[in-house]
Amino acid sequence: MVLKLLLYRKGMLRISVTGESYDRFLNLCANHGIALWNLEYHGNAYEMDISVQGFRMLRPLVKKSRTRVRIIRRQGLPFFLYRCRKKKMLFAGLLCGILLLYFMSCFLWRIDIEGNQQITRGQICRYLETVHIENGTRISVIDCKELAAMLRKQFDAFTWVSVKQEGTRLLIQVKESTDPEANVKNNEKKETEGINSANLPTDLIADKNGVITSMITRKGVPMVSVGDTVKKGDLLVKGELEILDDSGEVSGYQYCASNADIFLKTSYEYREKIRLKRKEKHYSGKEKQKIGLRVGKWQMYLPGAGKKMQTFDTVTEMHPLCIFQNFYLPVSFEKQQFFEYTYETVTLTEEEASAMAEKDLYDFLNKIQEKGVQIFENNVKIEFDTNYCIAKGSVILIEKAGKSVERITTE
Repeated sequence: MVLKLLLYRKGMLRISVTGESYDRFLNLCANHGIALWNLEYHGNAYEMDISVQGFRMLRPLVKKSRTRVRIIRRQGLPFFLYRCRKKKMLFAGLLCGILLLYFMSCFLWRIDIEGNQQITRGQICRYLETVHIENGTRISVIDCKELAAMLRKQFDAFTWVSVKQEGTRLLIQVKESTDPEANVKNNEKKETEGINSANLPTDLIADKNGVITSMITRKGVPMVSVGDTVKKGDLLVKGELEILDDSGEVSGYQYCASNADIFLKTSYEYREKIRLKRKEKHYSGKEKQKIGLRVGKWQMYLPGAGKKMQTFDTVTEMHPLCIFQNFYLPVSFEKQQFFEYTYETVTLTEEEASAMAEKDLYDFLNKIQEKGVQIFENNVKIEFDTNYCIAKGSVILIEKAGKSVERITTE
């Protein structure tokens, strides 16, 4: 392979030798160190390959051997450049293209996120923008390990994060916790990690109003009991333990980080209105589409045909340009589809409005339960007036309460 590359760089010839004494010609070439290869006999002539330097040494040998040499084919870089001597702009453009590709390879042009369900792609991308990682960011400033740690810290639902840089693509793979209670605990841990990491004494205070339904204290002195009504900010567990002497008097204090599971019965006021007369979309069935090109933030579309639509929904398909497996460029081909619609005024019946209100309430209660909150009682009722269907009332919940705050010692 190396020898072929050297011969291609220096150039080689395919020659045809005719005459009376082929043997003497070949012996003379061997004696003078002229290399010949790919020797073939065709009719009354021998064909062979020879280097340009060797060909220049053939004149006296041809005369001695009484043979004639004719060039059949020229190969190699020198002959290629000679043939292209009038195409300088082509080579200049090729060189500029190579330099441009090299320059573009220094930047990030695609971000792929896999494994996220609870946290949307939009939320992750907005956070990445706050840490200055987006399309067009220099690859050299991206630290994948540090970014993975930042994502884990920012989103408590992520139990595992992997960040890889492949070509001009950044691949973020995540795994999310399927336990809503674990997410709540992670949020609580995040709020108090500064205090607990320093091993400082803490109190537990109420972070909402309610009635205590259950209480298990692990560390600290409970200041309330089951059945007590507490308000936001009330002290629940004190991180100060009294030390008594032999006479039963307080001789000192021992401080700790309070820890307890406290559940409150709380009331949430629910109110949702549904308009009985409402506008809904009605699609006419007319469609249009146009094709365009996007380069960075600049875009150009071919003009669409047909009458313009007044109101329409748009669906855009993007096909980014990828030269190699992970070598993406800030160029994409786009296809836009437009679906025409008009608004129609629809009057809901009481049965339809009630069904919609019940569905909204059902979705609301499901979201609460997904957070690990227990629904104790549902007192929501559906009423009607002239223009609205109104669902209102209270929902009694049993949820975990308690917030760690640093305790000021009395010593």
